[in-house]
Amino acid sequence: MRIIIAEKPSVAQAVAGVLGGARKSDGFIECAGATRVTWCFGHLLEQARPEDYVDGGKVLASHLPILPDHWKLSPRDGGAGKQVKVIRDLLKDATEVVNAGDADREGQLLVDEVLLHLGWKGKTSRLWLSSLDDASVRKALAGIQSNDTMRPLYESALARQRADWLMGMNGSIALSRNLQACGVPGAWSIGRVQTPTLALLVDRKREIEHFKACDFYQVVAHLDGGIKAAWQVPDDFVDEDGRLLDKAKADETARRITGKAARVTKFTRKTGERAAPLPYTLGGLQKAASSRFGLSAKDTLAAAQELYEAKITTYPRTDCSYLPIEMHSSAGGILKAIGSEGIAGLDPARKHAAWNTGKVEAHHGLIPTGQNPDAASLSAHAKRVFDLIRESYIRLFMPPETFETREALFDIDGLGFRAVARTVLEPGWTKLGGKDDDERQEQGEAAGTLPELREGEARTCERGGVIGKRTTPPKPYTDGTLIAAMTGVHKLVTDPKLKARLKETSGLGTEATRASMIEVLITREYTERSKKEIHPTDRGVQLINMLRKVVPELADPGTTALQEDALADIAAGRAPLAAFMASQVQAARGFTRTLLDGKLTDTQMVMHACPACGGARCARLKSKAGNAYHRCMDCHAAFGDDGGKPGKRFEDKAAGDAGAAQKAVASAASGPQCPACKKPTFKNETKTGKAYFRCGGCKGAWWPDRTSDKKLGSKWEAMK
Repeated sequence: MRIIIAEKPSVAQAVAGVLGGARKSDGFIECAGATRVTWCFGHLLEQARPEDYVDGGKVLASHLPILPDHWKLSPRDGGAGKQVKVIRDLLKDATEVVNAGDADREGQLLVDEVLLHLGWKGKTSRLWLSSLDDASVRKALAGIQSNDTMRPLYESALARQRADWLMGMNGSIALSRNLQACGVPGAWSIGRVQTPTLALLVDRKREIEHFKACDFYQVVAHLDGGIKAAWQVPDDFVDEDGRLLDKAKADETARRITGKAARVTKFTRKTGERAAPLPYTLGGLQKAASSRFGLSAKDTLAAAQELYEAKITTYPRTDCSYLPIEMHSSAGGILKAIGSEGIAGLDPARKHAAWNTGKVEAHHGLIPTGQNPDAASLSAHAKRVFDLIRESYIRLFMPPETFETREALFDIDGLGFRAVARTVLEPGWTKLGGKDDDERQEQGEAAGTLPELREGEARTCERGGVIGKRTTPPKPYTDGTLIAAMTGVHKLVTDPKLKARLKETSGLGTEATRASMIEVLITREYTERSKKEIHPTDRGVQLINMLRKVVPELADPGTTALQEDALADIAAGRAPLAAFMASQVQAARGFTRTLLDGKLTDTQMVMHACPACGGARCARLKSKAGNAYHRCMDCHAAFGDDGGKPGKRFEDKAAGDAGAAQKAVASAASGPQCPACKKPTFKNETKTGKAYFRCGGCKGAWWPDRTSDKKLGSKWEAMK
């Protein structure tokens, strides 16, 4: 029996539809040829919590950093456990398992980790799907290969997962403990990609706030024949950015050249052509959708995923713009299916530079599959995103834009002037319209006209003019421009060697994760959206400022980009997993202790010995009502105030003599009923900010149900 495990039900249905004879069962599909197709729901398993690695289920400062020797996984809340059981039962009759996770490193990991978790050691193959249309699925099924060839990709994803845990869990707990001890409330979180992305936003906010507008000037010579030439200002008169700031000098020069002869010292004319842009990567698509439609990166990814699952476009999470030449033969059918008839100059036989198999890596550029989009019921966002992908594909088969550029250099009273003009001869692909920002910039690079001139020819400067300009501050990031900054993070790095290396390799995060990082920052209230713009909150600015005081590397985009570079090396088989993890463990030891003990704020609280655990981190705090009490930052025990020192523990007081903390708990106990003692539970948070329910009577604890945060889910066995 062959078992195919897809990443999600929709992919399983597409595969089963091609295999034929599909009969739906509970958690899988029975197909022809002794094959059963089942599925995951994304990651069915999740990393264990820090509490699961320590005795007693409470993370003390002395436990940090937590560095697992054996990494634990368990089914996620909700229906994950049931589906893991379905897969486990299917494996009992399996002679071969096929990993049909999405065609990226996370897709490789989420199926492989289930097989490892269930102890599968039999034959394992890999089905690599870049499109879900029937023809592409048949081709992929015919090209199934051994899953062993994907071992480096699995190890890269595993390295990413564990590195994120080591930094996110240890760093967040250590940071929160330190700040809570200083009287800064709440849970704080940091992340390997999340935090340097926040740093980009904070730096942009600072640039805008500290920006000082500057007036500068351009001197223009208006020559007979309608020619306009700009003064090539000598270096002695410009600032470091090449701007003329002296208005008096500009006015003087304009008067000086008025009525003078303008002799042509050089004249050139060249013809050129500009091919259509390459197909979209996910990042390019997100930038275009943000610019043209105002869509968030998250909404664009969701729309692209919808198109992929509807079999209308290819795999969306791609970072490659090129296409395999083998797909060119399908161009005529695809163009017809997407409604390109009647477009002048369209030639299905045309071979754009995008058709280059040698430059295609794990994925290729985002293009239509040839399925009729009108036959699917698509959301409004999906229709808009498809229009972008459709337009991009059609452009590949249209002629290039041809143009002529003319340049003339003039000498006017010993001063150099330059005139440039660009004339479109044939619009080619540009007549489709809908240009994005980069294309509009290229089109407007040289306006005006310039007649045919001869070297030595004399014209007359009818008048000199001065154009006043004013510098503008950088614009706040949008989803599109932030994605672009994360992708091209080398532009923001000052170290020349690091800049050159990152230019050729990685950015912050991956095509698949950048949109989710933006949403994480918003959810955790480090950033906020204002129309199309994304701004850091005061809390976000505070976090970056604190980190840069003690562990600046955690907020450095260059550091994380180099980690992505290292992960790419693992995926390519150029570097071992063990060496990468050893470096991450060493780094975790360093930054965890620094975050625990470093001076993050100017406020430092007096600590006392904890009567419960004996530690030295029991801080004096104030309740919302203004009453003083003490709480241990290690064991979390709370005490009344006794002359500035910890007094009686709240739990030790009689029921009729409840302290402020117990009253607060009682008033908040309005959650679901405790199954054990039937008392209402109250909602609480772990130190990493994850919500859970706690019973004030029997002290039991439960995670919220995945379907509703008003119901109890699985019991937190580690909590006593």
